[in-house]
Amino acid sequence: MKKTKLFSLLIFATTIVFAQKDQHGNPIFNNESISEEKIDNFELTSSYYNIRENISNKQSSVYISDNPTAADYLKFSRDLPSYFFIIHNGSNVIVMIMPLPKNDIDGNTTLTYNVVNPNNGKSTQIPCSVWGEITEKRADELLKLKVDTAATIIDLPNNGKGLLFKGMAYRIQPYDKLKAEVIQIAKQIANNDKKEEIKDPVEYIKKETVGGKLDFNRFLEKEEQSFFMYDGIAYNKKDFAIYLWGKKVKILGIGSSKKATKLWEEIYNRKLTDPEKKALTSGFDSKSK
Repeated sequence: MKKTKLFSLLIFATTIVFAQKDQHGNPIFNNESISEEKIDNFELTSSYYNIRENISNKQSSVYISDNPTAADYLKFSRDLPSYFFIIHNGSNVIVMIMPLPKNDIDGNTTLTYNVVNPNNGKSTQIPCSVWGEITEKRADELLKLKVDTAATIIDLPNNGKGLLFKGMAYRIQPYDKLKAEVIQIAKQIANNDKKEEIKDPVEYIKKETVGGKLDFNRFLEKEEQSFFMYDGIAYNKKDFAIYLWGKKVKILGIGSSKKATKLWEEIYNRKLTDPEKKALTSGFDSKSK
């Protein structure tokens, strides 16, 4: 197994506090490298937190039991992060991106990217639009571990895949689509210092909202799922695009959700429906960047 570089663990220590630490004071959450590649003006290191070296390993910060049950395996697989991505130039780390799952008491899943900047210690959260109830690599590993000998991968409606585990089906989050979205986020961050100065945010927003960098309908159109969970609220694809637009225009300097609503309606030459207006306001008021 190829271990990721030490700097990844140092960054991860700023994200989640675990009980077990190594000799350097970093949490022990065993992982393996997926890939290392050059993309544009940065390098991307992708890693996976596996099940087998953590769930029954007392040296791991996420140890569950010497003899975990099938329910333990499933909870571990769904509740704990599966991947982390390091964006760097050589040993100079730009950011770490970790997709974080959150499952409520009813089993509903919300997915968020936690983006950590090790240079200033700040972290921000970005909604993940690639939905799933279990990650692809966790589903594959559960099958290899034979936790449930009857478990299998099944076809779901809308061309999705699911893991049938102990009689329940869990939609699988495809890794290739997740990674593609991570790369898009990484490109925006890596190119941040090179982006053109936006002298007139309103004109920029008008220019980029339809068919441009702020056209989130275009970004989401290829996603298979019909609904996106965020902060415990399910949005259809259209409303989630508006949610993301509201979040982005606040960052660009629009002063209030009322001004954002007026600007959106001016661009599209129509009034927002009540659900659309609620989605825009929720995105604008969201604390994450």
